[in-house]
Amino acid sequence: MALEFSEAERRKINEIVDKLKAMDKRSIISYWITAELDEAEVYNKLAWRTREYSWDERISTLFEELARESMEHAEMLLREYKNKYHNEELVETGLPSIELELSLEDLERDIRSGRLEDLVTILMESEKLAEEIYRYLAENSSGDTGALFEHLANVEKGHYLKLKKLRDSLGKLGR
Repeated sequence: MALEFSEAERRKINEIVDKLKAMDKRSIISYWITAELDEAEVYNKLAWRTREYSWDERISTLFEELARESMEHAEMLLREYKNKYHNEELVETGLPSIELELSLEDLERDIRSGRLEDLVTILMESEKLAEEIYRYLAENSSGDTGALFEHLANVEKGHYLKLKKLRDSLGKLGR
């Protein structure tokens, strides 16, 4: 079962990544603060939906955990931003969050139809993409900012592995 982003999703995500690569650090940190908040919102909505449509508490519990961790990431990034840019407002990048490029409607449809493995696989891809972007940013940043991006890349990898473990256990139930 190798699901991938749709062609339209992949194209939008690539456009966002290309624009991120061209941004200055202040704009990048601003973007990721917002993106992590958006990710927390998506995971909270998915947790709520899975509680509504699925008897498997592991799914909604993991989504709630990932939502909390995304909020913590946003807080870490905001502290870094305040440390570097003091009282300056966040930069409005005009870029949508990569997580929002995943169709929440499609994800909820997967929940309602019981395609939970498909849902988790798509979320795994999103986490892997976030890890890759954070690693790229870490390699192209220095000092505390580079270390922060490296830490966040490792956390995103952890999210991927948690989702993979959940997906693998869901597959065993269906056999």
